[in-house]
Amino acid sequence: MNTNTIIMKLKNVAIALPIIILAACTNSNSEPVKGFELKGKLTNSHKEMLHLELMSPDGVKGVDSVVLNDDGEFNMHPVIKETGFYRLRTTEKNGATLILNADEKVSITGDVSDLTNTYKVEGSPDSKLFWEVNKISARNYRQRDSIQKIFQTYLRVAGRDSVKVDSASKYLEKPFTALVDEQNKYIKNFIDKNITSFSALAAVQQLPPDDNMETYIKLDKSLFAKYPNSNYVKSFHESLELARRLAIGSPAPEITMNTPEGKPLSLSSLKGKTVLLDFWASWCGPCRKENPNVVKAYNKYKAKGFDVFSVSLDKEVDKWKAAIAKDNLTWTNHVCDFKFWESPVVKLYNFQSIPTNVLIDKDGNILAKNLRGEELEKKLSEVFK
Repeated sequence: MNTNTIIMKLKNVAIALPIIILAACTNSNSEPVKGFELKGKLTNSHKEMLHLELMSPDGVKGVDSVVLNDDGEFNMHPVIKETGFYRLRTTEKNGATLILNADEKVSITGDVSDLTNTYKVEGSPDSKLFWEVNKISARNYRQRDSIQKIFQTYLRVAGRDSVKVDSASKYLEKPFTALVDEQNKYIKNFIDKNITSFSALAAVQQLPPDDNMETYIKLDKSLFAKYPNSNYVKSFHESLELARRLAIGSPAPEITMNTPEGKPLSLSSLKGKTVLLDFWASWCGPCRKENPNVVKAYNKYKAKGFDVFSVSLDKEVDKWKAAIAKDNLTWTNHVCDFKFWESPVVKLYNFQSIPTNVLIDKDGNILAKNLRGEELEKKLSEVFK
C-alpha cells in the first residue's frame, strides 16, 4: 500500500491522508562537498535513475538526479536553501517523501522496486517523523479499509434488503468510528509533540478543519514563529484564514447574482429562513443526481421555513433554465453569472468541485457543509424538530 496517499470510505465517510511530493534533474555522483548530502544504498537495483524533486506551494521543481551504481549506491549534493518537502523517486508512482534541511547528512535504504513502502531514512529528524506518522496512519487506514470491504461484501449479499443493510451499517459503524477517533487522537498528540516540525504540517491535513480549528491555529502560530519566511507556512496560514472565514458559526459571505429573469438577487434576502446554499450546474452529472434529494428536502420542510438558494456554474442560459424545469427545482432563488469556474463564488466559498452546499441558519451563519442525501435529511430533521 502506498503510505504517502491513503483514501478510505465507508458509506458517505471519506478520509484522506494528503501528501507533499517532489521532482528532478541535473548533477550525478559528484565529489563530496561541504553542506547538504543525500546518499544511500538500494537493493534490487539495475542502475536506475533517481530523481530528487522539490514540491513547493508553486509546484514541482527538479533539484538533482543521479544513476545508481553497480551496487545500488548513490550520492547527491544538491543545494538545499530552506526546509521543505522533497521526493526521491524512480517513477511517478515509486518514491520516498522527505523533509530536508540545509547542512543535513541524510542516508536512505530500501528496495528500489518499491521505494515507497520500504524506504528508511537516517540523518533527517523531520523525515523520520514524517515516516513515522505515515506508517502508523497507514495501519489505521488499512483497518478501516477492511471494515469497508466487509460492508461492501454484505451489500452484495443483502441486495436491496434495506433492513439488513441498515443493520450491518450500524454494526460496523462503531468499530469504524473508533478507528477514526483513535487516529484523530494520535494525530493531535503527534502535532503537540512536534509543533514546530514540518511533519506536523503534513499530519494536520488528516484532521477536518471545522472540528479541529484549535489545533490548526496552534500549529499555524508555532510554525509562523519559527519559519516566518517559509512559503509552505505562508500558504498554510492563508488557507487557514480562509477556513476560519468559512468555519461553522461564521457569517455566510454575501452572494448577489441575476435570476433567470435577469434581476439581481442576494443571499441575504433570505435571512430569517434556514437556507441551503447549493452550488450546481446543468452540465454536472452528480449535481443532477443529487437534485431529487434537494427537491425532497425542500418539499418536506419549506412550510417550516426552509428554502434553497441555487447558484449555477452554467455557461448557457437556455441549458440552465431547461435543467431547472426538468429537475423540478421549484424554488424561486436561482442565480448565475455564466462565468463557469471563473465565477467569484468559487473562490469566495473555496470549493473545487460540485455539487457542494452550505446550510445557513436563520441568522445568516454557516450551520453545516456538504450535506447530501440522508445527511441533509438528518440535519434538517434536527433543525426543525
